[in-house]
Amino acid sequence: MPKIAAVSHALPEHCYAQNEIARVVSELFVEENDDLRRLQQVFANARINQRHLVMPLDWYRTPCPPAERNRLYLERGLDLLTRAGAACFDALSWPRQQVDMVICVSTTGLATPSLDARLINLLGLRRETARLPIWGLGCAAGVAGLSRAFDYCRAYPERVVLLSALECCSLTLMQNDLSQKNLIGTALFADGAAAALVVGDQVDVSGPRLLAHGSYLFPDSYEIMGWNFVDDGMELVLSPQLPELIRNELRQLVQSFLAQQVCSLSDIVHHLAHPGGARVVDAYLEGLGLPESALQFSSEVLNRVGNLSSVTILLVLEKWLAQASSARRGKGLVSAFGPGFSAELLLVEEAG
Repeated sequence: MPKIAAVSHALPEHCYAQNEIARVVSELFVEENDDLRRLQQVFANARINQRHLVMPLDWYRTPCPPAERNRLYLERGLDLLTRAGAACFDALSWPRQQVDMVICVSTTGLATPSLDARLINLLGLRRETARLPIWGLGCAAGVAGLSRAFDYCRAYPERVVLLSALECCSLTLMQNDLSQKNLIGTALFADGAAAALVVGDQVDVSGPRLLAHGSYLFPDSYEIMGWNFVDDGMELVLSPQLPELIRNELRQLVQSFLAQQVCSLSDIVHHLAHPGGARVVDAYLEGLGLPESALQFSSEVLNRVGNLSSVTILLVLEKWLAQASSARRGKGLVSAFGPGFSAELLLVEEAG
């Protein structure tokens, strides 16, 4: 079976404590004292200590045209992608020409030629490298990208895939949108990039095996999560029903997926979930009846960097991989939810 050989990340240099960001947001959003108390409560309850942004904090005080935001997404984002990818190769002391395919996932900006084409040039990969850009899967894209890498490496067991994920969530900020969902978005999302090397089983490198993947699209759920494209840019769609949907549907969804792999929830030793927010983490724990410690890595990533959309799950995996292989033994469930409304699941295992 294919394996995860390495995972790395890169974050912008501009890092701010959650209360610093709350102060600036309060100047943009607050019109009455009741609003100020509501804003402070949203930021305090997010369980986020700090976040990284591609631009200095004061830059976000002034509305910026969509074209300029997208230019910054490409300029700052490609630097992050290059750094994350290079760190993967450095971790293994591998030549970059060993990569056969680049999969690039993102949702917070647009690029044609796509990011993967630019990354091949920036990293000095082979001209024959295959490309697969994936756009629009939001928070679920990191897991979906790993699944597509799994498919490729299972078909070609001698090959290597570089999965790259980039999100510049802060560049989608709508300063004139005073809605509850936009307020929550300003308390959660941040920027960064990550990369993973996935290899076929004929490649001589150690790492946890990818066993199976699954996708699920909830019917008629388009208004749960996503973007509306308006004159000022990308307007966040985020329903307050999201945590409750996860809480109610997750157990059956996971049990059905695991049953197809001839295993059960009791066989899962490691839960590696995308921490979409504090309420999403709680819903995951409640939905599966797990103790708080079961999502230790997810909660630590949320606290340290916030929600980086598709990038976040790769940071969770990176923390898991940083453990000794003996501590990783057993099956793990990698999961994330995204626009659609949809779920992406991946079964991994560190062999004993």
